[in-house]
Amino acid sequence: MDPLVEVLDRNMEAMADVAVGYLIQIGLKYDIFKELVLGVSREKLIASVPLPNKERLGRLIDTYLQLGIAEESGGSLRIAEFSYELPLARERLEKLLPDWIPILEEMYKMVDYAFISREHPKVLMDFDKGADFWDMRLLLGINRVYRQLASRLLGLEDGMRIIDLGCGSVSPVELGSAVGPNGKYVGIDFSPGLLSIATTRVRNEGLDWVTLREMDVRRLVVRNTYDGVVMSFLLGYLENPGAVVRKAIEMLSPGARLVILDSFRDLTPKVAALEFFESLTKEFVRFPSAGEILAAVDESPYDVEASVIGNSTIVVTRVL
Repeated sequence: MDPLVEVLDRNMEAMADVAVGYLIQIGLKYDIFKELVLGVSREKLIASVPLPNKERLGRLIDTYLQLGIAEESGGSLRIAEFSYELPLARERLEKLLPDWIPILEEMYKMVDYAFISREHPKVLMDFDKGADFWDMRLLLGINRVYRQLASRLLGLEDGMRIIDLGCGSVSPVELGSAVGPNGKYVGIDFSPGLLSIATTRVRNEGLDWVTLREMDVRRLVVRNTYDGVVMSFLLGYLENPGAVVRKAIEMLSPGARLVILDSFRDLTPKVAALEFFESLTKEFVRFPSAGEILAAVDESPYDVEASVIGNSTIVVTRVL
């Protein structure tokens, strides 16, 4: 297996494990587990916990149920026989990139403010109002790894034409540099805040072949084909990710590849813990499953082949 795939997968697994630990801290902090030990109806539990944002509290309870921390029977919620372990095997630790830990810790702190109001100014997960926080996330080592992996899987080199759906603020420089100056990079994102940061970087680097467009990928009209298409951690923000995957396949030239990088819910253990924190962003829906993405690929009218690499990567190739 590609070493970058292993690094990406091991870090995503560790992030989910640490996120579970934070969810347990929340339950202890607000005495939620004391209520669950006794057994309580969902309505009574939500009413008894003194947190204003009941929708967020309900989502926390749903997450406990998904993770097996709590169980529901006969209309009553109870604590489950749940044990928590954080594996520290050497082969795993050697691949961990520690810079995501402070970011996850900040998201854990934001939850307290989200329990007051989703719109609390200290919840910095809005793509525009919190663009600087998102940019910090996109500069993390783990995100650099998935961009390097995308570049490797696409075989990026000078002269290629690629399109990046949900490009954010960093990929336009890192992936754009790989295809220039004789190629073309098109970055699509719906966040003007992140695109503003990206535009400044692109201008400072003199990447004249990089084009950035503010657009919702769901409304993208296919007019050109490309040597490669990238979608990195985009699909969790779409109600119908399969539709965008099929549109991305339509943009592939014969022999070209689509690289999809994401936390696939059927391949990533404890992914529900990550979803709870990512849902601080109002646009977040849920992480996709690899199964639903492969089903969308099968529905494409084009002759394509798909392969799952590790737990976080799908490559779709349009056959010549």
